[in-house]
Amino acid sequence: MRQRVLQATVITVLLAVLMLGIPLGYSWLKLVEQNLSNQENSILDKVRVATETRLQEDGELDDALLQRFVDEQSDLNIAITVVHEGKTYTAGDPPGDDAMKKNTNGASGQSISVYIPQSDVRAHTASAWVLMTVAGLAALSIGISVALWQAQRISMPLARLSRRAEEIGSGRSRGPWDPSGISEIDDVAEELARSGAMLNERLEAESRLASDASHQLRTPLTALSMRLDEILAVSSEEWVREEARISLEQIDRLTEVVHDLINAPRSSQRRTPGVVELRSVLTQQSEEWSPAYRRAGRELRVLVPRTAAVWGSTGPLTQVVATLIENALAHGGGRTTVKVRRNDHSTVVEVTDEGGGIDAELGARIFERSVSGRSSSGTGVGLALARTLVEDDGGRLELLTESPATFGVFLISAPGDDGEDDHSEELHSGRPSRPGRENRSGRSGRPARGGRADMMASGVTGARTGRDDFDSLPQGSVVRRRPRTRD
Repeated sequence: MRQRVLQATVITVLLAVLMLGIPLGYSWLKLVEQNLSNQENSILDKVRVATETRLQEDGELDDALLQRFVDEQSDLNIAITVVHEGKTYTAGDPPGDDAMKKNTNGASGQSISVYIPQSDVRAHTASAWVLMTVAGLAALSIGISVALWQAQRISMPLARLSRRAEEIGSGRSRGPWDPSGISEIDDVAEELARSGAMLNERLEAESRLASDASHQLRTPLTALSMRLDEILAVSSEEWVREEARISLEQIDRLTEVVHDLINAPRSSQRRTPGVVELRSVLTQQSEEWSPAYRRAGRELRVLVPRTAAVWGSTGPLTQVVATLIENALAHGGGRTTVKVRRNDHSTVVEVTDEGGGIDAELGARIFERSVSGRSSSGTGVGLALARTLVEDDGGRLELLTESPATFGVFLISAPGDDGEDDHSEELHSGRPSRPGRENRSGRSGRPARGGRADMMASGVTGARTGRDDFDSLPQGSVVRRRPRTRD
C-alpha cells in the first residue's frame, strides 16, 4: 500500500511539473530576454542623452564618457560604440560575434550602438533554467514527503485491520477497535468485529451441540455395549457369541468415530500417524460386510499379504475402506475385490467391482462434497470425507479407472515382519449357522473379542509368489489426480 501511494503521488507531481513547468519555463526565458532588451534600450538612451549634451555644449566626445556607462553595469559586460563626423569612440570589451545589438541616432548626427555579448545572454538564461530545475525538484520533494505521510497514515490502519482480521479468525481478538481517523477503515473494522462476534456465537453453539450429541450418542452405545457383553458372557451358542463379538467391535469402532468427529475441530494439530497392519483392518471389514454382500447375492473378495504394514491411523483408515466397500455395494455390481499391492516405499489398497462403472461427467467431480449420482440417495459426503482422512495421514485417495470403477488408497509402507513370505491370500469369513435359519453370515470361528491381531484367513485361493509391487498397475494410475467424488 505504501509503495503504491508513493508511486501514484510521484507520478502525479512529475506530470504536473512537466505540464506546468515547460510552458512556465519557456515564458520565463522570454521574460529574461525581454529584460535584457529593456536594459539595453535604457543604456542606449542614457548614452544618447549624454553625447547630445556634450555636443551641444561644443564639447568633444571621448572614450571616457562612454566608459562611465560601461562601468555602471555590474551584471553585464556591455560594449558601446559612437560614430560622429567620421570619428569612432568605443568603450568596453569587444562583444564578439552574435552579440545582442541595439543602435540609435542622436539629434546631433551621432550614431550610437550598444552590444551585450552572447555569453552574458546565456548566463542569464542558464540561471533561469537552474531556478526552474530547483523549483521542480522542490515540488517533487514536497510531493514525496506528502506521499510518505499519506501512505503511513493509510497503511498503518490497514495493517492493524489485517492483524485484527487474523485475530478474529483465530478467536483471539476481544478488545475494542481504536479509531484510525479514516472513516472507511473504521467502518470495515466495526463490521468485521460484528461478523467475528456472530461467528464466535455460532461456533460456541455448534460446540455445545457437538458436546450434547456426543453425550447423547455415547450413553445408548454404552448401554448397548454392556448388553452385548452380557449376551457374550451368558450365551452358550457359538453363533450368538460370534454375533455379539462382531457387534461389540462395530460399537467400539462407532464410538471411536464419534469421538474423532467430535474432537477433530477442537484439535489445533493434525493427528500423528502410526503403524497400521492392513491385514487386521481388512479382516474386520471382510467380516462386517460379507453378510451384506451375501444378502445382495454378491461376493466380496479380499486379497492381502500376510504382512502389509503402513503408516496411518487405524480408525480413519478403517472408515475409508468401509466407505469404498459400501459404495461398491450400493452403486456397483458383481464381485467386489479389495486387493493390496505394495513395495518397499508405497502400498495401495484397490477396491474395484464389476458394475457399469462411473459416468465421465460424474467422475470428474466425484470427490467433491454434495456430489452423487442421479440415482443415489446419499449425501455426497462419504468420498470427500474419505479423501480428507487419507490425506491427513499423508496418503492419497484416487479414482484409478471409471469403468470398471476402481479406487486406490495410496499409503506409505511401514517396516513389517520380513520373516514371513509376502504373497497375497484371500480372506474368508464364516461362522456356524444359526439352527433353523439361513446362514446369513457364513463366518468361520474366530478368537474372542480382543484377539483380532492374531486373526488369520481360513484359506488361500490365489496366492502368488514374489513381491506385489506397483509394476502391475495400469500405467498412469498412480499419478492420475482429479478432484472426484462418489457417494
